[in-house]
Amino acid sequence: MQVTLGTFEATGKIWQRVYSVLDSGRLTYGPVSREFEQRFAAMHGCNYGVLTNSGTSSLVVAIQALKELHGWADGDEVIVPALTFVATVNAVLHNRLTPVLVDVDPSTYNIDTTKIVAAITDKTRCIVPVHLFGQPANLWRITAIARDRDLLVVEDSCETMLATWNGCSVGQSDIGCFSTYAAHLLVTGVGGICTTQNEDYSKRLRSLVNHGIDLTELPNGEEYDPTFLARKFRFTSIGHSFRITEIEAAIGLAQLDDLPDMIAKRQQNASTLTQLLQPMAEKLQAPAIHPQATHSFMMYPIVLRNGSKWPVMQHLQDAGIEVREMVPLTNQPCYNFNENDYPVAKWVNESGFYVGCHQGLSVDHMRYIAGVLCDYFDTTT
Repeated sequence: MQVTLGTFEATGKIWQRVYSVLDSGRLTYGPVSREFEQRFAAMHGCNYGVLTNSGTSSLVVAIQALKELHGWADGDEVIVPALTFVATVNAVLHNRLTPVLVDVDPSTYNIDTTKIVAAITDKTRCIVPVHLFGQPANLWRITAIARDRDLLVVEDSCETMLATWNGCSVGQSDIGCFSTYAAHLLVTGVGGICTTQNEDYSKRLRSLVNHGIDLTELPNGEEYDPTFLARKFRFTSIGHSFRITEIEAAIGLAQLDDLPDMIAKRQQNASTLTQLLQPMAEKLQAPAIHPQATHSFMMYPIVLRNGSKWPVMQHLQDAGIEVREMVPLTNQPCYNFNENDYPVAKWVNESGFYVGCHQGLSVDHMRYIAGVLCDYFDTTT
């Protein structure tokens, strides 16, 4: 049996949307992209959405927009959890800012909010909570800390959609950043989107995605029109070519109606697997869902209580179960972090991995994962 990390099905709705774009003759940003932005933002309780070509690009322009609009200086500090994909830290570094790591909670693997205040200095400008694997960080506590100290919040929600904390959707802080990359929740191949309630932020984000063009020059404040570049060039920021095409937008738009059901299936698979792993609770830690959160389960994280992850990962891989490390950050050779300063993240680096639980998998797949793990522990104890 093969158990993959992600899935994608080119449904009839997707084909219909893509054919419509091809028939229109317009591949650059247009009505399909605008509809996707508006609907996705609304699903997360936000007024504005800005498409990009990746979740990483969304993070880069989100931080850059806030830096420019609020006058941050090079070297100012941004708080980031010590367990996340490298893109989170890279987005800070690409903006010539300083990432300050905070260790993570041992149950949810999200930033430990009890340790944030101690990391704040007079150079801190922003907190970037990461909603890891589909579970929101404690947004209420993070937002309270930020507002009390005049800081801003950029949510790295690249692994999480339609999840809530105390009933409040992810993506509603100053700026939320999402990804539609392969094996994520909603898949367009490549792509990302920023959400915000702030019109000024949305305008600067849209400008930065499009080379830093001055959107105030557009007549009547209309949305970005690619033909404007043929009429007038005026750039107010050092921007990027982070645009997406109408084809990716069409693929994403076709999935929006089904996204809640897709996530519900992931939640069901995850619940099944958690129950099946209960007899191995002394050996491994299954994901815990915080009582104030809902979990969209992009992936299913597992952390061994003790020992190295590598033999278990190899055993799973040999059995046809796709597996990956739990996004180690503090031990990466491209950085100079001291892994020992973040003991929980270090434990996860040494002992954590994840498997798939997506909507393309069945109860039988979950039973198979649990059975392979049971076989491993039976033969190694």
